Amino acid sequence: MLGLVVAVLAWGAYAARAALFADPGLGSTAAGAHLVERVAENSDADEKQRPAYVWVAARSDSGLKIRGAVPSEEDRQTLLGMVKAHFPDLAVEAKLKVEEGGLPREQWLGAVSFGLKQLSHLKRGAVRLTNANLKVSGVANSADDYVEIKKALAGPLPAGLTAGGDDIRPPIADPFVFTADLGVNALSLAGSVPSEDARKQVRDLSRQLFARPGLDDRLQVASGAPKNWDEAVTAALRALSRLESGKVALSGLAVSIEGVAPDQGTAVAVSYQLRRDLPKIFSTSESIKWKEAKAPQDIAAQVIPRIKDFARTKGSWPKGELPPLTPLLDSTSR
Repeated sequence: MLGLVVAVLAWGAYAARAALFADPGLGSTAAGAHLVERVAENSDADEKQRPAYVWVAARSDSGLKIRGAVPSEEDRQTLLGMVKAHFPDLAVEAKLKVEEGGLPREQWLGAVSFGLKQLSHLKRGAVRLTNANLKVSGVANSADDYVEIKKALAGPLPAGLTAGGDDIRPPIADPFVFTADLGVNALSLAGSVPSEDARKQVRDLSRQLFARPGLDDRLQVASGAPKNWDEAVTAALRALSRLESGKVALSGLAVSIEGVAPDQGTAVAVSYQLRRDLPKIFSTSESIKWKEAKAPQDIAAQVIPRIKDFARTKGSWPKGELPPLTPLLDSTSR
């Protein structure tokens, strides 16, 4: 009976609170919706006010530092074992405090293990676990490490864990090199690009410019691209597309092009076009050859050998026929 009275009083307080937040002229449904929104807001505020259960691991050139809370002394030892497995050659400085209030033990250990694995892909950086939220930042060891960590954070994640964004940068390439090699059957792309989006743009442009059956993409994402890199690559690929074969290379702010043009006019035009279209901060060098036009065949070179052969035979061919033409050497084989 007492429980019933408490329930009635609680409902009365609920109704009074709903009426208090109800807008004038609105029906009961709208008033209930407003109340639900307020309760949700209060719940979010309460969640933010809860003490954060934080664990952090930071890697630098000098070693690894670990700070924050652990659920128990046993979990502390388990954590240090994980660290040793992932970073056997690094000096470790651990300052950890046993505290309650975090994720359930198994989930916490899974989250920490996942975080340490991501940290192992970084040359320098940190992982921070706040309650069930993991944030990762730093510079990747290599292009492959960059791909691996981005893929891992995209999911699926360990049970109960959320990824709170990341600030991961690819490794620095110095100098920042990009090459495009145009062969008979394929265009080969190699070197560095500043992002996956840039890589896609380079591939799409290559498909538009080159009518080759093959596209060999060996590009890797890296940091360190110079300003206006995308404009420089576009200008270089457009110039290369006018050659029958050749190669363009960007190394830092230096651009070079070499190859074979169908004629002298095209060779001159390609050099001019590249210099015109490149951003001013880039320098350029060109080494473009062209095919020589075939010289007209000399009629005398055809007739004189036949006359000499006719003289040697003293005109003995029947019906005054001349001997067959002596094949001329192809001008390209001289």
